[in-house]
Amino acid sequence: MDFPTSRYRAGLCACLFSLSLAAPALAQQEKNPEDPTKIATKAGVSYSDELSISGSLAFGPVTKLNARVSESGQWSIGASYLFSFAILTFSAAENEFDNGSVQTRYSLGGFVPLTAMGLKTGKWQLFSPFGYTYSEGEVAVTDVALQETFNVEVSNNSGYVGLFGIRPFNERLTFLSGGIYTRGSDDFQGISLGAGLSYHLGENDTVALFGSYIDNDFGEEQKLGVSYRHEF
Repeated sequence: MDFPTSRYRAGLCACLFSLSLAAPALAQQEKNPEDPTKIATKAGVSYSDELSISGSLAFGPVTKLNARVSESGQWSIGASYLFSFAILTFSAAENEFDNGSVQTRYSLGGFVPLTAMGLKTGKWQLFSPFGYTYSEGEVAVTDVALQETFNVEVSNNSGYVGLFGIRPFNERLTFLSGGIYTRGSDDFQGISLGAGLSYHLGENDTVALFGSYIDNDFGEEQKLGVSYRHEF
């Protein structure tokens, strides 16, 4: 009896293709929920000074879309693509600061795991955020003579770099912190700092306490809040 070679080869190719898709998907499932390189479909809600809803939609093991919107209309949208050495993300966002200044920014950047550079980080998972940002908006300026506040339109180009880390204490509790420094045209500069604790209620549900501080030429902002997230 003749061996059905063509049928065997087709079946083998289909099997190998399925395994090639399953391996990255399995690797994503094994990542910590706070890992910025994790590709997953999520939905969440957070509250600091106002309520915000957010979510991400995964298309396979390497691509996802992200979005966030708050009660006041502040928003962010983005898309990410995972490579073997880093995750790259394009994003756009609008943020209003405590002084009334509004910043709209468009960024192209990502995160590089330091282990991809051959560095040993122990119990910490460390990542280096990097990228380019174009910002535009209105900065609130106070005229001393008139004692009035008015808005001035500004724009700039800048680059940023930083460090982000997560430290799992056990299967449920994770500490996360990070900072980013920005430097750009017209002497624009800024710093962003953040830290928090997340608690994994189960395999797909996470609650977190977080704090953040932003200070740049547009303004200053401090937040302390709580969030809930479900991973599908």
